[in-house]
Amino acid sequence: MDLIDYEVPFKGIVEQSIAGIYILQRGRFQYVNETFAFMCGLHRDQLMGARLRDVANPEQVTDLMAQYERLIQGGAQGERFVIRRTLRHRPGSFEIYGTRVILMGRPAIVGVSIDITEQERQRQDLMAATARLQELMSNANMVREKERNRVARELHDVVGGMLTAIKFDLSRVSWAVDRLISDSTEEVGRTRSSALTPLNDTVKELIQLTQETVEAVRAVSEGLRPGALDHLGLCETISQGLSRFEQRYGIKARMHMQGESCALSEATEISIYRVFQEALTNVARHSRATEVEVDLSFADDFLSVQIQDNGTGFANDGTTHAGHLGLLGMHERARELGGRAEFTTSPKSGARVRITIPLTRDIDAPKSRRDKQ
Repeated sequence: MDLIDYEVPFKGIVEQSIAGIYILQRGRFQYVNETFAFMCGLHRDQLMGARLRDVANPEQVTDLMAQYERLIQGGAQGERFVIRRTLRHRPGSFEIYGTRVILMGRPAIVGVSIDITEQERQRQDLMAATARLQELMSNANMVREKERNRVARELHDVVGGMLTAIKFDLSRVSWAVDRLISDSTEEVGRTRSSALTPLNDTVKELIQLTQETVEAVRAVSEGLRPGALDHLGLCETISQGLSRFEQRYGIKARMHMQGESCALSEATEISIYRVFQEALTNVARHSRATEVEVDLSFADDFLSVQIQDNGTGFANDGTTHAGHLGLLGMHERARELGGRAEFTTSPKSGARVRITIPLTRDIDAPKSRRDKQ
């Protein structure tokens, strides 16, 4: 069969292709199929022989012609270009790909195009949904912090105050019972002592229990809203938190700091401290570690916080984030600060959490905090 015998079937395939097909030579369209013309929003006869620069989107002419020149010179092979239609009644986009060939002794571009209007719409919808989700998570974090602050204040001021009053009243009862026992005559005193001593012991136990409850309420209040942040700053608060963690769980904890610390905004300090809390919670719950290290690094333009342990580390099956809302929360808090969060394996084969955020010294910090420093 001669080569010309293939022309009819191949021409039919090209004409019926759902992909646009075109041939460019000397900057003009030498061939386009109906699909390509439809993607361009033009009739086929309007494209045949037309110059590329004359039918291109005016806003894209410069970039499109630059790519054409690169292709015709043998570069940018396989590089895609997205064409935006300017038709009001049928907006959308399509991608074009081209390859340099020699046609009748001259260089030419043979290419295909694919309509991506639906993909672009879905991408825009996904971006909008992602933006809404991020806004929702930011609002959720803000509401959660406000609620934590409210509950912390209620625990500290109301419940703590009530417990202190109970402890004071119990102390008065204990003092009164002691007086009754000591002021009695010897004979009556023995009778009263046998009756009042158990009561006095119970009162003293209640005083001790009340004191322990006060300390527990303070610990819960501190966990909800660390007051040390307002007075001592981020570094000292993290240091104190590590000491409490080591005492509670028996996991050796160390802290290192590099660079010159600076005042940070309240929102920044809270977000970093919440990441620190969540990372330590994961260490205590899941890592089976014996050591944990926290590194704070202050540079001129960024702050890095790294928490790493020598435990079991993260899973290697790609499910590190799946179902782990704590990790998602850390990632979102870093994003809200304009930074990023990384979850990797530490040199000690344990888990490593690292957040890096941009840093503007003294600008975002509250004036009162800077004045204190």
